[in-house]
Amino acid sequence: MQIYYQMGTRNTSFLKMHEFLQATGIKNNKFMLTLLDPDLAQIDPYDPNLNQYMKAKVLRECMSNFWYFAREIVRVPDQGGSGTMLKLHRGNMALFYCLIYNLNTFLDLPRQQGKTLSADVFYLYAFNFGTTNSTIAFMHKKLDGSKDNLQKLKDLRDALPQYLRMDQPFTRRNQDKKAKASDTILTLEHAVNRNKIITVASARNKVAAQNLLRGKSIPLLWGDEWAFCPYNDIIYVNAAPAIKRAADIARANGSIYSILFTTTPGFLTSEEGLTAFQMKEDATPFNEKWYDLQYSEIREIIDANMRSNFIYIRYTYQQLGCSEEWFREICILMQNKWDDIRREVLLEWSNSSENSPFTQEELEEVDRLTSEPINTILLCGNKYTLNIYKQIRYASNGQPVNPPIIGVDVSGGYKRDSSAMCIIDSETTEVIGDLKCNYISQIDLGKAIFETVTKYMPNAVINIERNGVKRTA
Repeated sequence: MQIYYQMGTRNTSFLKMHEFLQATGIKNNKFMLTLLDPDLAQIDPYDPNLNQYMKAKVLRECMSNFWYFAREIVRVPDQGGSGTMLKLHRGNMALFYCLIYNLNTFLDLPRQQGKTLSADVFYLYAFNFGTTNSTIAFMHKKLDGSKDNLQKLKDLRDALPQYLRMDQPFTRRNQDKKAKASDTILTLEHAVNRNKIITVASARNKVAAQNLLRGKSIPLLWGDEWAFCPYNDIIYVNAAPAIKRAADIARANGSIYSILFTTTPGFLTSEEGLTAFQMKEDATPFNEKWYDLQYSEIREIIDANMRSNFIYIRYTYQQLGCSEEWFREICILMQNKWDDIRREVLLEWSNSSENSPFTQEELEEVDRLTSEPINTILLCGNKYTLNIYKQIRYASNGQPVNPPIIGVDVSGGYKRDSSAMCIIDSETTEVIGDLKCNYISQIDLGKAIFETVTKYMPNAVINIERNGVKRTA
């Protein structure tokens, strides 16, 4: 199938993400601009004079191309306006990419960065165009939260062009009678493809948690505010077998499936917060270099992790393009309550600062000095990520000017601790790069060290910590 790219789209946020990926060296940098039917390049899907032939083309494109739906069709309801185009940023671009590939995903984004909106956009697509005869479950720490998320999806649906809403036809319940599909504050049925969205709240006790989703055939599950859902560990363990069966059936039928957990960091002093924290710790971190990989290669990376089949997506407000002025304003809006700001904006999973030996000012300074990687290197056949924080200066002979020092901490495999490499500049002691992984084997760690030294830092000094690690033959 010939694929085109809608470079003339009016949704400039999608163009900016293309330009960003291109600037960072990603070769597959136009996927978000995908267009299958070139006749739609200059078509406004909201044109009241659009004829039936072109409407059918738009519908067909939506059914085959999520990116077209998100880029050209979605309108986000706004106060007093007619709706705005969906804003694409690094966070929801990664989210959509993973969900299209049917990957179980754990998403961390700062407050007011469209975490819930982006999930609703994807599930509206799944509900209207992406699958048939499927149940989609919306879960939240409170039933009101699930209902709110469903209502937001309905608002997005109601903002679509009439010919794409798919809410008017009737569904046949028997041979002779027709009735409207169910549309309540708790459920939503599709009148044509027989998809259904249900809402559930978290459980009030362990018994209820065991039975909440147990045995339910749900190929698509969205758990919002997952770090605040009581008994989330019991809910997930008991629901997982049935969800897997539903996913296997969906895969065989070529339909979409996945589990999505969205949340702001929870409290490590609570059982649900600690469970969510461990889930994201065990998950495989998303890397934007995956955009250049084939699905089979991404699957190999995920399958190398024996502790989790989830992908962990996390972007700071700086990575999402928010300014320091934005940060200052949201701090004011949150009344400078630092504990809340650290969790909901800075994405810190930590105990209350009341128990910290450091002052608030010291913690703020540490956060200010924290830097994001300027580049990443994929090691061992793309399985592990080496973060790079500083450019290495090389001499004319290809050797680093200052021999890097590579410190290696080898995990003993206890309490899910991580093996790690930390690379520093031997002259300035600045951190050049690091690798941290809680599922890398000692053999693969050795391969990662070898690859790092032979390909990128040939004159590095290696110091391997040996305490507590058994010698192996």
